[in-house]
Amino acid sequence: MSTPIIFSCQFSTAYGGVMHTLMDIVTHIDRKKFRPIVLCAPDGELTALLAKENIDVRTAGKGKYWEYSLKHPFGAVRDVLTVAVEIVRLAQSEKVRIVHTFDGMVFTAACLAKLYLPDLKVIWLDSGFNLYRLHFRMVMWWCFRRAARVATLSNARLQQLLAEGLDPSKAQVVPCGTDFHFRNQYLPFSQQQTNGTIQVGIVGRIVPIKNFEMFLHAARIVADAHPNVRFMIVGSQGLFEDEIDYYHRVLRLTESLKLNDRVTFQSPVADLAQLMKSFDMLVCSSHMETFGRTLVEAMSLSKPVVATAVGALPEVIPDGEVGFLVPDGDATALAEGISRLVADANLRKTMGQNAHQRVLDRYDIRVVVKQWESLYNELLVDQLDESGEPARQ
Repeated sequence: MSTPIIFSCQFSTAYGGVMHTLMDIVTHIDRKKFRPIVLCAPDGELTALLAKENIDVRTAGKGKYWEYSLKHPFGAVRDVLTVAVEIVRLAQSEKVRIVHTFDGMVFTAACLAKLYLPDLKVIWLDSGFNLYRLHFRMVMWWCFRRAARVATLSNARLQQLLAEGLDPSKAQVVPCGTDFHFRNQYLPFSQQQTNGTIQVGIVGRIVPIKNFEMFLHAARIVADAHPNVRFMIVGSQGLFEDEIDYYHRVLRLTESLKLNDRVTFQSPVADLAQLMKSFDMLVCSSHMETFGRTLVEAMSLSKPVVATAVGALPEVIPDGEVGFLVPDGDATALAEGISRLVADANLRKTMGQNAHQRVLDRYDIRVVVKQWESLYNELLVDQLDESGEPARQ
C-alpha cells in the first residue's frame, strides 16, 4: 500500500523553478511506495500539467503573491489560513503524515496545521538566496522550530539558513534534478554541427537580477570577433512594473548595440530541451542564482556553459571542467569565455562530455528523487499508526 504525501506550492503566475521542482519529484517518485497529492492554487499551468501525469490534484488559496505586500497583508493571511485548513482536512481524510512544501507561504500554512495535528511531518524546500526581511525572518524562525526538515539546493544557501536560526540537525541539501537527457534522444557531438553557425543561448525571465545588459555587451564583443555566432534569449518579461520597464530597456539596448541581426528573442517554449539542442553553449549572466537549473539542463544535453560565479553556481559548475565561471558584471570576461568555446570545437566537445557526466553523477532526476524518498522513509520509520503497529510503506 502506497503512503500518501502532500506536495504543495501556491505561486501560480508562471511555471518557474519552484513548480518545476515539484513537478519533477511527483512525476518520478516511486508510486508503488508513495502516492503524491498535490495541493496548489487553481490558476496557472501546474494543475493542467499534473493532470496529464495522472497526479491527484487539489486546489486551495489564490497564490497571487505579486499582489501581497506589507501594505496589503490580508490576502496572504487569507491564503495561509485557507491552505492550513485544507492541509488538515486532507491529512485526516487521506491519512497523510508528511507535507512537503515548496514556498514560504505553504510552509507557514503546514506549520499552522501541525498545531492541530502534532504528528504531521513538515518539509520545506527553500529555493531563495537572500537573507529574509525582518517580518518574514520572524515567521520563518517560528516555522523552523516546527519543521521536520528544511532542505535547500546548495551549501551556500544552507549557510544562510543556519544564520537565520535553522537547527543544523534539521538541515539538508538536495539539488535540483533534470530528466532532459533521458527524455530526449542523445546526439553525439559530431552530429550537433550544422552549417557552421555557432548558437549561444541564454534562458531566463527578463528581469534585472538576470543582468541581460552584461550578456548583450558580451554578445557585441563576440559578434565583432566571430561573424558566425548568433545569440538567442529565451524568456519573457516580468510581472512588476519595474520589470516590464527593464524588459523594454533590454530591447532598446539590443538595438543601440546594433545586435538586432545577431540576437533573437524567443518566448518560453513547452519543450525547452528541443530548443536547447540547437545551442552550442548556454550562458548565464545573473547577479544571483539559487542553483542554476537551466545550466544543469543544458549540461545534461552535453552543452558547455559560461556563467557568473555567483550564488550556488560555483558548486554546480567546476570552472574549466564543464565551462567557465566569470566575475559578476564583467562583460569582457564573459565574452572571453564564450569566444574560447566558439574558437575551439574540441574544447566544446570535451567540456560538453564532462558536463553530461556530471549531471549523470549528481543531477539526474532519478538520483535526486531517491534522496527525497530516503528522507520520506526516514521521517516515517518512527511513526506508529493508531493500532501501534509500524507505519505501512
